[in-house]
Amino acid sequence: MASLTSPKSDRILQITLLIFLSILLAVGTVPGYLTGKWQWQDPPAVKVLGALKQIRKQGIEIPGWRTTEQKSMILGEHPWSIQTIESETKNATTKDTATVFLFTQNGPRDQPQVEWSDLDGVQRWKRDSESQQNFTANQVPVTARLFRAWNSKRTYAVMQWYAWSEGGHPEPSHWFFADRLAQFQGKRQPWIAVSILLPMEPLDDLNKYRDKITALAQPIESRLLETTLKSQ
Repeated sequence: MASLTSPKSDRILQITLLIFLSILLAVGTVPGYLTGKWQWQDPPAVKVLGALKQIRKQGIEIPGWRTTEQKSMILGEHPWSIQTIESETKNATTKDTATVFLFTQNGPRDQPQVEWSDLDGVQRWKRDSESQQNFTANQVPVTARLFRAWNSKRTYAVMQWYAWSEGGHPEPSHWFFADRLAQFQGKRQPWIAVSILLPMEPLDDLNKYRDKITALAQPIESRLLETTLKSQ
């Protein structure tokens, strides 16, 4: 089920998470300070780095969609998987098409930070109508950013989020909080940046495409959760 999130409630959640994280960091820092051993100087290993690398090279299989082209390309300073897909709907006179961009964690100290600017720079697009969209995949809650973007060639509905095993959000701070909690247990939260581009008519209402792009985001998230991001 998908739903909208108000900016006010999201700000309250962010403040609550930051306060809770500060408490956890303080609790975790005191023993490290006394012993001279800081837990995050040498973070636990990310066990699925090999699988994450394969995503950048090969993309992923998406239930209900067929890959027509996949390539690995440097955007900005990062290697992305760029995957063109079309729907496998039977008896349809026209098939929906979309492009899926995936960038994955590349090392134990890699943190999500400026990945979206890679796409902004390459696409050279303008944007408006930004909002947030909530959905669930395999009972995992995800908040994604949704906006309309356009350049001189095309107009798109764009949905973006960072995916990890217990959630997803477009803001890196949410992953940071989840990863710090995992590190206290000697684990990690590997992450994957996901960006979906769904073609739309110029100047069309973005809300007309909200359900369609969310319906694509859900199997992508499910596939990641069932494979590379399977609970560590």
